Amino acid sequence: MNEHNPIAQLVLKIQQAWMEKVAGNPNLHFVRVLIKPEESRVYEGFCKLESTPHGRLPEVFVTQLTDFDDTDTFSGALVRDWLTEYDKSSEIIQKANFEWNSQPYRSGELFKQDELLIAMLDSFHKATSRDLVLALIPRQVSNTLHLKNWITQLLKKGIPTGIKIMLIDHVGNEQFTIAEKQFPGMICNLHVPMDLSDAIRKLAGQGDPNNPEIMLRKCAFEMGNALKDKDVKRLHKWGQQALDCTQRSGNKGLFATAHIMYAGLLFNFKREPQISQLLERGLRVAKQGMLQKDPACLPLVVQFYGYQAAYAQIRRRFSEAIPLYIQQAEFAEQHQLQTAALNAWYQAAELCRRKDTSRYHDVLEKGYQAGMLLSDDEISASVYIYMLRDYYEYAFSNKQTDILNEIDAKMSRIFGAEWKTDVDNIRKNRAPMPLPLEITNLNN
Repeated sequence: MNEHNPIAQLVLKIQQAWMEKVAGNPNLHFVRVLIKPEESRVYEGFCKLESTPHGRLPEVFVTQLTDFDDTDTFSGALVRDWLTEYDKSSEIIQKANFEWNSQPYRSGELFKQDELLIAMLDSFHKATSRDLVLALIPRQVSNTLHLKNWITQLLKKGIPTGIKIMLIDHVGNEQFTIAEKQFPGMICNLHVPMDLSDAIRKLAGQGDPNNPEIMLRKCAFEMGNALKDKDVKRLHKWGQQALDCTQRSGNKGLFATAHIMYAGLLFNFKREPQISQLLERGLRVAKQGMLQKDPACLPLVVQFYGYQAAYAQIRRRFSEAIPLYIQQAEFAEQHQLQTAALNAWYQAAELCRRKDTSRYHDVLEKGYQAGMLLSDDEISASVYIYMLRDYYEYAFSNKQTDILNEIDAKMSRIFGAEWKTDVDNIRKNRAPMPLPLEITNLNN
């Protein structure tokens, strides 16, 4: 870890707080880390660092990204993901001469799922001879109350000495508060005050000030501050500087990036006339860069189509937005950018469903076909599950038995017999799909 890096300094601050409040206390079993939403990447970096040999803390960290679907299945899902990652690391484990018998936890037939997880953690903890931290950063959480109940359930059943479960909670929107008097000495709430904005500002200014990448980083930081202050005039000033410094560099990818960054921040002032101009010019620059074999420009072209579609959508020009999402999807497919293609097909299908039903089936079918070669893991981690759910309903209403059977077999294999209910619950509880740069709270 580069300790001169301002972000690395924040990670070091977390490590120091952990040493003071958590490390050396084997009777702690639940560590609730309180953060601001914008600090999540710093904490993910902390967890990933501590899960490597480069970590500084005395505990062994294992970070799991397992989705939380419900209280009854989460422990089993954690065990499966743990064993999968363990198998992938077999070469590293052999070199480290680490011995742990994972076989008793592979079938799970002799245990209920919670007991299976607890037994596996205890066995692994004894094999390492160090305290163990299971750091949970679920990719999706279907119900925060149920996840809190799952933690409470494990604490009641008894987590062995030397094992801690860590979970991130948000300051001001706390979901996982558990009364300490219910589990005396077992719970620790950790909050590390940090000035992330200052760290980013310092990071942006590091390096050669004449380097166009460093200059663009500084402009991006200043534009972000201008947006925070709702100062559109200052945002334009730094946006123009970003364009000027990157144009002089001759780097098409960098110049196109400045356009999309500047336009994306202006989305927050959606009536700004420069948005369309920036997107159109930036798209031309990115296409020129593609012709010059600049590898940064292909994904930028895909993003520009998405930005143009999103801008048309927020201006309620749906007849323009739908073809642009389709164009984005087809272009991404043509260049084997599968995730981007599926996201675009889904956006187009959802917009058709609400605003142009005459095109809905055609777009949904193309999205369905675009994901047919995905693996089960790729399906479960993408918006394709929603397209499969919607296409199943369409096939059902049109009595397309072969398609029904094909989708049902695939989704039952991934989610089980109740897959339709599970997907509906995931969709109901998930955050809405963000527009570019996760733009929200748009001004009128």
